[in-house]
Amino acid sequence: MALTIGETTEQLHAALRDYIEATYHISHPRLVAQRRQLLDEPGVISQRPYLESTPRYQTGAAFADLGLPDAALELFGAVSLPSGELLIHDPPYQHQALATQSALVDGRSLVVMTGTGSGKTECFLLPILGKLAHEAKTKADEFGSTPAVRALVLYPMNALVNDQLGRLRMLFGDPRIVAKFSKWSGRPARFARYTSRTLYPGVRDARKDQYRLSPIGKYYVENLERAKDSSSPEGHMAAALVRALQTRGKWPAKSDLIRWYGKKGSRWMDAKTGTFKRCITLTGDPELITRHEVQEAPPDVLVTNYSMLEYMLMRPLERPIFDCTRDWLNANPNERFLLVIDEAHLYRGAAGAEVALLIRRLRMRLGITPDRLQVICTSASFQDGMYALKFGAQLTGKSSEDFDKVQGDLLQRENASNGSQQDADALNAIDLGEFYASETDEGRLKLVESFLTYRGVPRPWEIQSSLYAALESFGPMAQLINLSMKEAQPLEELGALLFEGIPMGMAARAVTNLIALGSIARHTPTEPGLLPCRVHSFHRGLPGLWVCMDPDCSELPADQRGVPCGKLYGQPRDRCRCGSCVLEFFTCRNCGTAYARAYTNDLDEPSFLWPEPGGAFRTLSGEYDPLAPVDLLLESPNLAECVEPAEYDLVTGRLNPNSIGPRNRQVYLSSGRSDDVDPDEDLETSVRGVFRPCAVCGESASFGRSSVQDHQTKGDQPFQALITRQIQVQPPNAVAATKMAPLRGRKVLVFSDSRQTAARLAPNLQMYSTRDALRPLILHGFTRLTTSPMIRRRASLEDLYLAVLIGAKELGVRLRPELRSGTPMDGEQKVDDAADAGKLTDEETLLTLLLDVRASASP
Repeated sequence: MALTIGETTEQLHAALRDYIEATYHISHPRLVAQRRQLLDEPGVISQRPYLESTPRYQTGAAFADLGLPDAALELFGAVSLPSGELLIHDPPYQHQALATQSALVDGRSLVVMTGTGSGKTECFLLPILGKLAHEAKTKADEFGSTPAVRALVLYPMNALVNDQLGRLRMLFGDPRIVAKFSKWSGRPARFARYTSRTLYPGVRDARKDQYRLSPIGKYYVENLERAKDSSSPEGHMAAALVRALQTRGKWPAKSDLIRWYGKKGSRWMDAKTGTFKRCITLTGDPELITRHEVQEAPPDVLVTNYSMLEYMLMRPLERPIFDCTRDWLNANPNERFLLVIDEAHLYRGAAGAEVALLIRRLRMRLGITPDRLQVICTSASFQDGMYALKFGAQLTGKSSEDFDKVQGDLLQRENASNGSQQDADALNAIDLGEFYASETDEGRLKLVESFLTYRGVPRPWEIQSSLYAALESFGPMAQLINLSMKEAQPLEELGALLFEGIPMGMAARAVTNLIALGSIARHTPTEPGLLPCRVHSFHRGLPGLWVCMDPDCSELPADQRGVPCGKLYGQPRDRCRCGSCVLEFFTCRNCGTAYARAYTNDLDEPSFLWPEPGGAFRTLSGEYDPLAPVDLLLESPNLAECVEPAEYDLVTGRLNPNSIGPRNRQVYLSSGRSDDVDPDEDLETSVRGVFRPCAVCGESASFGRSSVQDHQTKGDQPFQALITRQIQVQPPNAVAATKMAPLRGRKVLVFSDSRQTAARLAPNLQMYSTRDALRPLILHGFTRLTTSPMIRRRASLEDLYLAVLIGAKELGVRLRPELRSGTPMDGEQKVDDAADAGKLTDEETLLTLLLDVRASASP
């Protein structure tokens, strides 16, 4: 049976907890139990999960009732007819209608502050489209012959620019919209992306064209040429690829891309006249895809980021873009320049001041006053409307009175009510595990047939529409949508909220099934699900452990006292609630012995110990060095020559005080004497303060470092443990999965705001997951090899290779074909060759390179 959402998030929490417990060794069983209890507390390494559904908003007035210009109505109507492909919905959402009316009819600047997924993009795309349509129809000659940037869309990062580019291609490149603009002015409305990804920087040169513009020919033109041959399989595949990319807005909106690019092998420039012959904007092109097209004739809509805009304002090469726009504004005093600032809340502090000055520089470059700059700011993060208006005015140099705030009203579903016992029973009758495992709609329909009968749905015809009919007026579903739209709801409370008075386990499973079915239910295949939602599950690495120094800490139950230390904490603090000092908890990575880390200003005769290191500083009385670390052994040592006993005052934090207080304990300090230390090394300070080696097991870490280390999680392995478990507990895709699909449709999307982090994560996650897959193969294979008389006393690489082959065969893991057919010696030779080339360092890495493991069955 499939896990509930709460059980799934608990599995993720358990994966991170298990990683920490396995990596950061503690030997004392009571401390192990206390750490387990601490890690399970909310807020230490995870927070309770929340469910949030995508908000639905109230519908506004139809376009015909907004008083829009005739050209805008004609254009919107062309792409909002039910008989064709719907690009614009009529009527739009209430906030979209208000934004379009305020911007187009009243000429107001706007701050759109609706939630994520509310259609904020339409709040500026519709005014832009209507503005261009009105000019194209009423000033046809001027619009057709005067290239200028009439609207600038500014984003904080390239990722958002690229996402918006797809929407612009589908909208401005639509044949119906192209036809309207061409009829009015003789050309379509044009747009362009102008970022670092736009080909190519610098002055255009025929030699540069040959290799800088070649990707266009390789990835686009060649597929178009191949798609012309409908008789070959390659032609069918190319045609399908082109259609799919066009549908998703991933294909350039050129009227004739092949003609625009030019014949392969032909000259880029006419040698006699010096004019370029290829990649020249055609009359019917809605999109400009090279920088030189934009510089030659600026598009009506330019999409860029603030960094590129700053470069453009400084470089002479882009001067024609602003000169043409300035000439258009001077020739049309009634026209205004439209500036869209998406994700406006990001422009705060020093970055916000820079962007504010950049906008003022842009206005000066265009030679316009603030009243001729129309602004639309969008953000899902603004809550206070008055603050949002003031923020928009300060950012753009306009008055706050020029702005209107646009907010959306949520569309609450009717007939919302809590579920009954009968509702919970009907939902619990669905085996969600079998539902996900089924590969056909017929099989899934049979599994939900009893629930459909309970809801009075007639004979089912299709899984998505049948579930929609069953759930559309279902009281608990409406209640769930209304609650989770207003604010994210804690999952652990949803069962009690929706199914009041019903046992917790049954209510939780009913909510899980309700969420799963609501996500699949659709009125039509093109519409979003009845319950588009997401679960917010928060996890973090352990910042460390801190421990009360009193073994008889009153904060612990009586049966847990007497261990090497007192209560464990997940955050730093000076004192325990029992009154004793608190220090950071350290353990030996080899044996798990308990230590505490403190800091002193005198390693030779430490007296008072501080819980934090501090740093060097200078005063009038002189300079003070940073505090040095000193470790306190909290258990009995085995290497007596390495330690010095000391009395620690639990209240004052002093070592060997002149007068012993009522609360004290014995600890052990490093004596600084060890056979492992090279006397020629200058390590007196580090050896005197910390234990190297451990005073219990006598082991050190690699390169002679101390094995006594903190409990702060490091590296990417904790993240990889979460990702691995998420894939393991994730059910297969119930609609699209097939046996041939990788992981039966399971997937995890990982992203990072940092390029450096993303570049590090990609190879590291693959390496860690491969090693995790190899370990059970080696263990299982060696277990079988130990029963064979052929096994040698010391394992060699050949034995490892044999172990992997045996483990892979018996556990159902597929290996790379050449490895399956090779012999152990062949594999060893391949590894030896790679090692000689300097590519490998240890046996585990050798196997990682040698084997390409893809699990077909979980070991």
